[in-house]
Amino acid sequence: MSIQRKKKRKKRRYKTGEHVSEKLVNGPATFRSGWEKCFMVWLDQNDEVKNYSYESVIIAYLGNKSTGKMRHYYPDLLLEYVDGHKQLVEIKPFSKVQQKTNQKKFEAAKIWCKDHDCEFVIMTEIEMKKFGINLLT
Repeated sequence: MSIQRKKKRKKRRYKTGEHVSEKLVNGPATFRSGWEKCFMVWLDQNDEVKNYSYESVIIAYLGNKSTGKMRHYYPDLLLEYVDGHKQLVEIKPFSKVQQKTNQKKFEAAKIWCKDHDCEFVIMTEIEMKKFGINLLT
């Protein structure tokens, strides 16, 4: 006689959902982490931010030198401030910032920003807490 066990449901690894905002220029954003959502809520409340777009920039980068394989990187947010300056923002846990793949993406983003008169910013939970942004439960 065999006993059947219930299959365990896989927990979602990330908090996901949809964020709607008047400042969001490319429609509702499907965020993939609680930190992304919290940052977008903070942007909505920040009077210095004119508008922002979610994953609207596509940056090609060399994924593998030996094969020459090109990959695409979609940074999280492109912000435009009231004073006219722009920021390309990647939201990433501090523990993942130094990963080799992420470093390749970040280098490509810095080059893209230099070519597009923009600033590249990596926001970790550490920087967000300094801005007073806390993870919503």
